[in-house]
Amino acid sequence: MLSLIPEPKLVRLTEKEPWQTGREVRLQLAMEVDDPRLVLHCRRAFPGGVVTTAVSGAGEGYSLLIEEIGRNKGTEGNEYTSTHTEPEASGQDAAWAASGEAGLNNGMTSAPDLNEADLSVLKGRAEGYILEVSASGAAIRALDAAGLYYGLQTLLQLQSLHGGGDIPALSITDWPDTELRVMNFDLRQTFSKPERLIEYLAEFSRYKTNAVLIEYEDKFPFSIHREFTHLQHALSREQLEALQTAAHEHYIEIIPLQQSFGHLEYVLRHDAWKHLRETEESTGEICPSHPQTYELITGLLGEMMDAHPESRYIHLGCDEVYSLCECEACRKQFGGVRERAFISFLNRLIEFTASRGRQPIFWHDMLDKCPPEELAKLDPRSAAMIWIYNGRNIQEEVTSLTNKFRALGIEVMGAPAVRSFDWAEHQNYPVIDNRTDNLLQWAETAEKLDIRCMVATNWTGPFSLGVPYGVFETTWYPMLLHADLAWNRRADAGTFIDRFLELFHGITPETGHARLGNYQLEDYYDIIWKLREHVQRNKDYAGLIAIMHDFEVATDRSRAIHKYAYRWELYPGDSAEWRSLRNNYTRNHNGREAVRPRMLEALMQYQPRDMAEHFVRSRFYLHDYLERTLYQELGLVHSES
Repeated sequence: MLSLIPEPKLVRLTEKEPWQTGREVRLQLAMEVDDPRLVLHCRRAFPGGVVTTAVSGAGEGYSLLIEEIGRNKGTEGNEYTSTHTEPEASGQDAAWAASGEAGLNNGMTSAPDLNEADLSVLKGRAEGYILEVSASGAAIRALDAAGLYYGLQTLLQLQSLHGGGDIPALSITDWPDTELRVMNFDLRQTFSKPERLIEYLAEFSRYKTNAVLIEYEDKFPFSIHREFTHLQHALSREQLEALQTAAHEHYIEIIPLQQSFGHLEYVLRHDAWKHLRETEESTGEICPSHPQTYELITGLLGEMMDAHPESRYIHLGCDEVYSLCECEACRKQFGGVRERAFISFLNRLIEFTASRGRQPIFWHDMLDKCPPEELAKLDPRSAAMIWIYNGRNIQEEVTSLTNKFRALGIEVMGAPAVRSFDWAEHQNYPVIDNRTDNLLQWAETAEKLDIRCMVATNWTGPFSLGVPYGVFETTWYPMLLHADLAWNRRADAGTFIDRFLELFHGITPETGHARLGNYQLEDYYDIIWKLREHVQRNKDYAGLIAIMHDFEVATDRSRAIHKYAYRWELYPGDSAEWRSLRNNYTRNHNGREAVRPRMLEALMQYQPRDMAEHFVRSRFYLHDYLERTLYQELGLVHSES
């Protein structure tokens, strides 16, 4: 088993000698169209390597030959040969390294001698690649720049797995099953520092993710309505541009999400705008019939689109509009038909965004049971993103919805979840049994229905005014399962946990199973804290999960204190009951307080201090409240507490 993520489609191991990496190499890069990003990534992958480039012209595709300098080639069968002579001047190469731009060396005459029959497999498959490794080096061939980049990422994974040593001779032919493979940044509750978000874009791309859905909410630097921008944690214009630059550099498209109907708490909480609520009680849901609503929402959408000029899409949100058609004006205008009110306003937003060259996306749920005569009125220039996070019949539900939307010419996109509500608001890490099942069902459904866009939604809270579910950094495991299945819908889920542990943490299957015996796909959060001494990579994430585990142990026991308090009420004055209550309180109090500073210290690696403190307070609030009330009243609280 090769512990690669995503799992490649076709792997053929050969009996040739392995490539002994770590020696000085020459990289020959041929591009159909000059792409400075490829040169940049070649230099990052092989610092100190000599890179030469050529623009090959239309129809020639992209190729990269990596060969050991000074190796005597031609002595082994089917080795790559080159008639290229390295230019004498080294100053040009240094200039490229300094500028990050691709220089041209039209004297390069060789290209990887790859099997044309294998190449024919890639025809019509964007972002696919062929990678061949032999004793003299490696060769990658692709039809487009992104494909070559992904082939390079696979080579780097192989290098990582083998500790920079020998890489076995092999041939990999690979391509994605899903055109848009999307991760999700939800910035509504707690989120990582901007520099971390940029790092995570690079990390996504290593696993062949090519898009990210970002819900900024009040973290977006609005210029027209500055009152909607968070005073402390909103991104600056410079940070927003840096995020977009990093996305482009790593072949990632940003899809901005601007709520347009529901989940507008950060807008409608303001006194100046609360008159636009559908009802006084609907804090986050806007009235579609109010004359000012369209102007406000299109203004927000316009700013969001202007800030993302490279994005082909704009997500309009439009989910969970619970109070729809409850105000008198809407009941009168739309005859009390909720779906009619919804589609009428949505169509106006579709017209606005489509007229500006964007494809609008909306969440499907408000049209889940829409009467056919009303659904037929929906503007087909949109895309319905179906989000179903739980249940055993996802394929049946999604098939029914997909058929309805596609019959009207409306594109369908899919959205499983790597973290969602799951009936557990305090999720220090995802409820993984639910998440793995959801991702696996969606992969089968996407294959059956040929859904071209799959988004791994990763929610930080139920809505703006709730408490945070958890922190982003504990979700890498289900995120990479999504990456695995979005690229290769038939990837072996049975080997995923072993592949993840080895590639992401440096724990070989032999080590993991020798230590813990058998474990399965959904067991990651139960085992990683037990394997901490074996973790070689991403130790901080494993440590964070271990802290969250220790917190959950302490707080689960803390809830048991209430049973002992109940016993004390039944038997007041009984010394045995009191000792039992006091001993359990002391143990659990000390356990919680030991975790608190560790949790804060760990979170501050990823979040600004006040945001990290906010998360910690959200976890300890109930227990601190009980300290001030029930435990104080019972006389349990130590004087030093």
